[in-house]
Amino acid sequence: MSVPLEIIKMKDPDGETRFKAIVSFQDGIAHTSESQKLIKIQNDYSELAISSQKSLKEIWSNRKRMADSHLQWKLANSIYTFIKRVEKDGYAFANVTEALARDVGMSKSQLCYLIRFRTYYPTIDQVSKDINWSKYREILDIRSSRTRRICEEKILAGEIKTDQDLRDFKRGFRKTSG
Repeated sequence: MSVPLEIIKMKDPDGETRFKAIVSFQDGIAHTSESQKLIKIQNDYSELAISSQKSLKEIWSNRKRMADSHLQWKLANSIYTFIKRVEKDGYAFANVTEALARDVGMSKSQLCYLIRFRTYYPTIDQVSKDINWSKYREILDIRSSRTRRICEEKILAGEIKTDQDLRDFKRGFRKTSG
């Protein structure tokens, strides 16, 4: 069974911000030998927060980069990989969206889209450079992998050009499949 873990942000007496990986008192007592794992998790989290902030700064530096689905996937992959590593260590990251949104400077919604993006597209070669990030965000709302593939094919064929065309496709597909 996974031990719930939270990342909190705190200021040291010297004014420096640090992250702490915490577990319940009961879990802390039951797993006293796990302290080194928790220290590694909080250090890795700190590195993730810093590298994610740099990635976001690069992505937000201009419109072309904001639309780059590969840059978005790389950010998503680093976040997803960290979460899976925490789970592999026997912990459940209880406040992942809240902590990362707070510490990286993105909305919870954006973070959820990134995690879903990485989940639906496990390798970067499954992500087309010819489909921009705003279209992928719309595609991520489609639960069926088959329907997502059809949608991607229509985008690449030029049958779906705008985000509104994509929303119309989703609405039309819901009517025919519901």
